[in-house]
Amino acid sequence: MNNEINEFIKMHSEKKYAEIVTLEYNFDKIFHYSIPHDLKDDISLGSRVIVSFRGKTVIGCVVGFLTKTDVKNIKDIVQIIDKKPLLTPGIIRLTRWMSNYYLCSWERILNYTLPKTRKAWLKKFDIADILPQIPAQVPENGKALNHEMIFSVEEIKEKPILKVIENIINDKQFKTVLIRGNDFNSRMKFYRSCIRKTLKEGRQVIILAPNESHLSELADLLENEYKGNMAVFDEKINQKAKYQKWIKIRNSEVNVVLGMRSSIFVPFDRLGLIIMEREHSSLYKEERAPHYNTREVALKRAELENVPFFLSSETPSMESYWHVQKKHFLEVEFSTGEEREKLLKKTIIDMTREKSKKKIISYELQQSISRSIKQQRQVVLFLNKRGFSSFMICNQCGHIVKCSDCNTSLSYHLDMQKSAQLICHNCGKRAKVMNLCDKCGSSEIQPLGMGTQKLENEIKKMFTRAEIRRLDRDSSIEDEDYRKILEEFNQGKTDILIGTQMVLKGVEFDNVDLIGIISADTLLNLPDYRSGEKTFQLLNEVISSFRDINYPKEVIIQTFNPEDHCIVALREQDDNYFYQKEIGLRKELEYPPFTHIIKIVILGEMKEVVQERAEYLINYLQSLLQNKETVKFKLLGAVNMVIWKSRNNFKVQLLIKVKDLEKFNQAFKKKYDKMLSRHFNQKNRLTIDVDPAKMV
Repeated sequence: MNNEINEFIKMHSEKKYAEIVTLEYNFDKIFHYSIPHDLKDDISLGSRVIVSFRGKTVIGCVVGFLTKTDVKNIKDIVQIIDKKPLLTPGIIRLTRWMSNYYLCSWERILNYTLPKTRKAWLKKFDIADILPQIPAQVPENGKALNHEMIFSVEEIKEKPILKVIENIINDKQFKTVLIRGNDFNSRMKFYRSCIRKTLKEGRQVIILAPNESHLSELADLLENEYKGNMAVFDEKINQKAKYQKWIKIRNSEVNVVLGMRSSIFVPFDRLGLIIMEREHSSLYKEERAPHYNTREVALKRAELENVPFFLSSETPSMESYWHVQKKHFLEVEFSTGEEREKLLKKTIIDMTREKSKKKIISYELQQSISRSIKQQRQVVLFLNKRGFSSFMICNQCGHIVKCSDCNTSLSYHLDMQKSAQLICHNCGKRAKVMNLCDKCGSSEIQPLGMGTQKLENEIKKMFTRAEIRRLDRDSSIEDEDYRKILEEFNQGKTDILIGTQMVLKGVEFDNVDLIGIISADTLLNLPDYRSGEKTFQLLNEVISSFRDINYPKEVIIQTFNPEDHCIVALREQDDNYFYQKEIGLRKELEYPPFTHIIKIVILGEMKEVVQERAEYLINYLQSLLQNKETVKFKLLGAVNMVIWKSRNNFKVQLLIKVKDLEKFNQAFKKKYDKMLSRHFNQKNRLTIDVDPAKMV
């Protein structure tokens, strides 16, 4: 543990009174309780305790200790639940930071972090009273006993940055390293070298993956080497098994953890390294409360516990790219040779030049599909989403109607009277649906949207003898159907597979020599400032499905906007061109990483009540703007407030742009609890999402 955590423990070591967060009431408050003499030796930071609260016995978590308190008629703690705390002091500090950063109560974050338990499990699997199994060679100051080499002389000669990383591992320094490139095997070799050294020094390792498929792949690769010393938290794990593994971790019986989002909270007390695969993935964002981003939480934990943090991605997030440019992160690249690129052909099709009225499948893509089928190869056709007409596009020149303030596409909407209008999902600005393109004057302007079912019908008309299957949420409701479609394709029984992002999970691309991306524009023109970034990352992910290329393969991308910087970067194989252009747009329009965005949603059953609650919140935010002591911020969606119909509810969405998030949160939280308790409940909900991954 670093000096800051030691100071934190020392500060709370005088055990006369305990600071407790109740785990059964959603209060963002700390309550004081007296520690009975017979419990003083057993109570620790992170202990779950039973206390009397408002006439009931409830469970709380100890988050601090005091030598004195101003609270009168203070009550005693009734009982300690765990023999050894389920959370470490480092995790307690981390959850406190999360509460402040994500504007979420400490109670909710602690409940999210703690594993679910039952009384029967406590007796059977309780933490044993054993000394932690700390190897003898771990020095007290946390430094390595000897600076032995992790990488070979040849490796360091080829990549001098590896010597710097070697020193970081040896000295157990907090430093973030971004690992770029498409050479998966070299990346795994790099990981193994760093993990071995960390474990040899008596430290522990957390490895994070964004989803089940990537988690399984990593588990298969690491299992033989770390079997018996590694705990895997996959989607299938039940609460009992999760609790058992948590106890093993707390007892230092395993020293490597592999998991998804919530695995960042495992209670290692000798953490030495955090690795995050595919750091750009939006799946690292928790869409439920507390709405945290695992990347930011992992970064903070690494900082608090003074350990190295490795992020990897072929297409890093804009935030990580920006940190490298500002010299906050180090960078190392592992890429495959030029031979792979020679065998992979990337073709961009300008759909404005296609003569077909439908403009669904270009002539060149149609010819390529025919050629693949004749050569007994397989084809994957990729469409981003099942489809709805979401934005207006000119088929003549490719012009997209965008919001002049936000630079995001205006969404095409039909109201209850089937009247069409264009609306900005960010600021609420409305516009009429035009009959002529305001760029070229063509009348060929219409909503763009197509689902996989429509695409399947068109492909079946073109290729009547081919075996064609569709893989999306509509066509494979049951897991058995999903597995059957994948099995048939992987066995070569299917010629053409049509699908959404699901096709990237489980499909074997060995016999696939053609991937067709039907419409890059449905990605590029999502009403989201990240649309360019998400498109670039997703298209690269589709292309990277060809991991091993032993014969010529082709990716065809159809678009109405071939000069978009995302498409140009893909065509020219110049990632930095994309990032430089995108970062310029973000700076000009004050989007992250130059600001923080807070998305606020008010949701309720009654339209009038939702409007009333929204207006109250807007007035509160505007009062903060008028306060000279409050940090400045921009409020979007208040002037042109839109009330959306969402299933059986109505909702209002507001956006806040702010540069100094910490100061804004401090000001906002002053009356937040009162506002929440007086104006919002289960029927009228308030959701606050800091740094949202989705804007709609």
